[in-house]
Amino acid sequence: MKLIAITIGMTLAGCCLSSAKEVTAAMKVAGMDCDACTIVIRHALMQTKGVKKVDLNVDKRMATIVYENTEVNEPQLQKAIEKSGFKAEAIRGKDQ
Repeated sequence: MKLIAITIGMTLAGCCLSSAKEVTAAMKVAGMDCDACTIVIRHALMQTKGVKKVDLNVDKRMATIVYENTEVNEPQLQKAIEKSGFKAEAIRGKDQ
């Protein structure tokens, strides 16, 4: 009986893990105009569960965020940026 439960548990865990995917989001960040801004925004995003990597470009006022799609979504990332005091807007590419 234990073997069946372990097998089912492993199968379910494998199923859920295989559907997780790393996704990249690009967002315009209004008001991000200095290195201090990037520190605040990076901290806010990296504290968000599921965020793996954050690249910020002050000149373009752009955030590129790599995240786990089963942990967080774009509206939550946008909200994290906005809670840090900046306005964020998702950039939609031709494949999105």
